Amino acid sequence: MTECLKWDNNKICSVIFLNIKDNVNISSKRLTSKERIGPHNIDIISMIIGSTLSYSHLEKRKNGIGTRVIFEQSNRNVEYLMWFHAYFSSRGYCSSIKPKLKIKIKQEGKVYYQYRISSYTFSSLNWIYEMFYKFVDGKYKKFVPLNIEEYLTPLALAIWFMEDGFSKGKGASIATNCFTLEEVNFLCKVLKSKYNIIATSNKSGKNKGHIIYIHSNSMKLFTSIVKPYLLPSLYYKLGFYK
Repeated sequence: MTECLKWDNNKICSVIFLNIKDNVNISSKRLTSKERIGPHNIDIISMIIGSTLSYSHLEKRKNGIGTRVIFEQSNRNVEYLMWFHAYFSSRGYCSSIKPKLKIKIKQEGKVYYQYRISSYTFSSLNWIYEMFYKFVDGKYKKFVPLNIEEYLTPLALAIWFMEDGFSKGKGASIATNCFTLEEVNFLCKVLKSKYNIIATSNKSGKNKGHIIYIHSNSMKLFTSIVKPYLLPSLYYKLGFYK
């Protein structure tokens, strides 16, 4: 494993490269998931972690030994999705072909318009799948990893907020409806222990689970952490602190 520095948005940050082979192009579809091993820098890992806490899900391929990222967004957040796609495709993690709008019909006949990005399959992403998924009642279900604090970088937090965050009064919230109350409370504790952000779980409505509420007295701190990574078009999610 080697480490170097890169220049990004007038900041120097550490980039860790894992198991690099000079003669391997990770964007080649002809490679098997075992051969497509990297590099994975900390920004890519952070984006996957942050997005998996939100809409994205990880898929371990049945006929292979690797994992791919399935990223979905509604047509209301298309600018963010295109930015996400451009970031991943320019680094060889998915096709350069821009995603197209598709219609999805859910329960009770409700029609949704969404975009979908599927990454290439990497055996070296299996560890993230194993962090997030457990086999329960005959299928794999997503859970909050017990070691999430280790990987909840400022960029991961910003990705999570861009996908699931919204302003609420003088504070802000992050939709965590898919997780249990115990998991939501755990995430609140992680925000406190890692960033000193005061957050609590709030009911989202009858049978709609719980969301995270970031208290107003932590918004300046929260904004200072995530805003450097937010798309300007999503500053509105910070409410009074945009």
